[in-house]
Amino acid sequence: MRFAFFDLDDTLVDAKAALRAWSVDFAAEYVTGVMGIPGNPDAAADVYERVAAASNWRDFVADARGRYGITASDGQLMEHVAAVFPGKFVLEQQVRSGLADLRGDGWRLGVVTNGSTLVQQAKVDSVGLRPHVDVVVDSEAAGHRKPDRRIFEIAAGELGVELGPRGWMVGDRLDKDIAGGAAAGLRTIWISQGEPLPAGFAAPTHIVGTITEAFAIVRASEA
Repeated sequence: MRFAFFDLDDTLVDAKAALRAWSVDFAAEYVTGVMGIPGNPDAAADVYERVAAASNWRDFVADARGRYGITASDGQLMEHVAAVFPGKFVLEQQVRSGLADLRGDGWRLGVVTNGSTLVQQAKVDSVGLRPHVDVVVDSEAAGHRKPDRRIFEIAAGELGVELGPRGWMVGDRLDKDIAGGAAAGLRTIWISQGEPLPAGFAAPTHIVGTITEAFAIVRASEA
């Protein structure tokens, strides 16, 4: 059985652009006092940097309440994230087409993503990705995070395949996607976005600049 796993953020969808847009909304609604008037561009930039540096959303909202003097509870802020953030994502046509071409060729496809179930699954539904893949596995629900091999074992079980060199892992993170895919015995494609391979990282099977190039490699490969 031919199969491929894909990362979600900054692989199938542009997470950085979505986060910038969401940070503006969050700052306008919640950030007052410490960073000046709501909507201050510096406040939005600070929110973006804080989210990007946090290990997960729950850590960010807990920190944000104190940093910005927010009176809303952690639960209310998480609800805001789940309700607003996913709507900032877009599934580009070339991604839809690439997934459709693979499925048309008989490939089984899965998404393996780190992050909270609430937020990651909402992104998938918001952009209409679910009909284009066979399974979506997030780290919170799985109980394991990439690069842990066990999240790939769970994804393989849901997909009905066996891990090994018949499959692929495609992603933008060398330390999560590529290291995890290699640990699971998969062929790997790193979406480098033009960056050179840093020292200290094992070379992936392929290095590409875009998801479109990755689709082409997977589609042309032998099972």
